[in-house]
Amino acid sequence: MMWANLSILSNSVLTGIVNYGTERYSKGTARRLRQTNAFNGFVVLLYGLFGAFYASVDWQTLRPLVIAIGATMPLFVIPPLLHRVNDYAAMLSIAVINGGALALLAYIVGTSSGVHFFLFAAPAAIVFFGRHHVRVAAFTTFCILVVFLLVEFYLPPHGSIVPASPTLLMGIRAACVSGVMGLIFMAVYFAIRMLESAEAALEREFDRSEGLLLNLMPTSIASRLKNDPSEIIADHFDEVTILFADIVDFTPRASQSPPRELVRYLNRVFSELDGLAEKYQLEKIKTIGDAYMVAGGMPDPQVGHAADVANMALEILDVTRKLSAELHEDLRVRVGIHTGPAVAGVIGTRKLFYDVWGDTVNTASRMESHGSAGKIQVTEIPSAHWAPLFYSKDEAPSKSEARARWSSITSRVERGHVASQLVRCHP
Repeated sequence: MMWANLSILSNSVLTGIVNYGTERYSKGTARRLRQTNAFNGFVVLLYGLFGAFYASVDWQTLRPLVIAIGATMPLFVIPPLLHRVNDYAAMLSIAVINGGALALLAYIVGTSSGVHFFLFAAPAAIVFFGRHHVRVAAFTTFCILVVFLLVEFYLPPHGSIVPASPTLLMGIRAACVSGVMGLIFMAVYFAIRMLESAEAALEREFDRSEGLLLNLMPTSIASRLKNDPSEIIADHFDEVTILFADIVDFTPRASQSPPRELVRYLNRVFSELDGLAEKYQLEKIKTIGDAYMVAGGMPDPQVGHAADVANMALEILDVTRKLSAELHEDLRVRVGIHTGPAVAGVIGTRKLFYDVWGDTVNTASRMESHGSAGKIQVTEIPSAHWAPLFYSKDEAPSKSEARARWSSITSRVERGHVASQLVRCHP
């Protein structure tokens, strides 16, 4: 239990250190600054390891070097504090602290020790400066190069403060070279992590936007928009079949039900209709309040789309009966269908919307609004498409506002078996 608490505490402390000073920045910049804090912490750890290594190898000889390293380490508290200034001040201060500290250490122990080789890692700093500060990164790298050349050519190979033996200097040199490689490896690792994180974020956003686009409009239309976002999507169809379904007596329910219950109810009903549209490969156009609109034969050619819409309409009646029993309430719908020419396209610059217009749409809507609960109102026109599937008989004439011909479908007729009849009405 104690170890678990210590682990949680240490993780919390490390998270706080890494996140320090990054809160006010955008997500991308904050991520880079968190990695700068982590890199700064790694540098401090590296100084501590080398200080402990030198102390264990020869404390008497290397004591001034160890003390100098110990005195340098507190300076690395400064970089995270500079995030409040701007998003590159911290990395700039890390470069300055390291440049000055490594020049001092090279002076104490001599250039033969190779402690100044750590300056070779300076170009990796561009990873933490970010692409917006390339000039600052280049200038910093140039300054570090100048420091390295001055140390290499003007400081003595053997320090007078720490008169180390050649063997000891060779060991220190090997350790410093290993440390430089580790530092560069860590910088490259951070760069790869940043790249992979950015790519993963882009892929997630792409998949999300792709899914949203395909939910808003048909696949073929979405492909056209992606290939040419400036294209005006407007298509004429000689023949499509439009279906409207509307829940009867929904308005009183909407005024009496709590919002969550109302939305849950609509979602339950329309999800069933979505499944039917997918089953018959029909295109859901939109929902308008408690009305559901679907189209057959668009945007891609579809043989027998009128019959598919009719079959979906019949299953809508089955679904509503099933839901009535399931929800323990009387759920009924009016359905209207019409076949004819139409125009479809994408409208808007925000919240793009694929819609269909024309007299065919208006007529289908009137078929629904002038229909009866639990019935399917259709015009005379689609019946020719259903001859192989449906029987019919004459019935008393009826009239609509548009004086259109319509029929009232009561059930589907199975091939070879008459389950019930399609009733055709003539005005």
